[in-house]
Amino acid sequence: MNQMLRRILNPMGRSILRPAFNQNSNPLFAALSILCPSLACVLVPCAPPCRAESIPHVERHARKVQKKLAKFAPGKYLHLIFLDDTESYGALGALSQDSFRFTNADSNTTVTYEYADVSRIRTDKEYIGEGTAPERHIRHLVPILIGAAAAGGAAAYLAMR
Repeated sequence: MNQMLRRILNPMGRSILRPAFNQNSNPLFAALSILCPSLACVLVPCAPPCRAESIPHVERHARKVQKKLAKFAPGKYLHLIFLDDTESYGALGALSQDSFRFTNADSNTTVTYEYADVSRIRTDKEYIGEGTAPERHIRHLVPILIGAAAAGGAAAYLAMR
């Protein structure tokens, strides 16, 4: 066994015992030394030169949109947000395998969209035209009551003084 080991110096200067193989002592070594490079030469041309693009992500997103739209009845009022950040309000029409029909609320025209173009789907209240979308209103009564209470408290404090 001691004949099969040889001393090798590592970068730190310590000696390490490693097995010493040569062609005369082990016939398996000669076979492996020929087999490994030849196997690598066979497998390298089989590897793709670049990484494949992931098309299934787009298809998965389109399937999710299709499932969401399938839950709504035709004629349901929806708010669609597209991948290019444009928006459309209107009624849902007929669904097909790759696209769906949508009646635009602004122009009252029927448009066909693909599922992959839609980013988000929202169900909003009815939308009559541009500029009439529901907005958040600030309630003015609460700040007025707080201001009146503060003014009354300040007046009472000054009167007691």
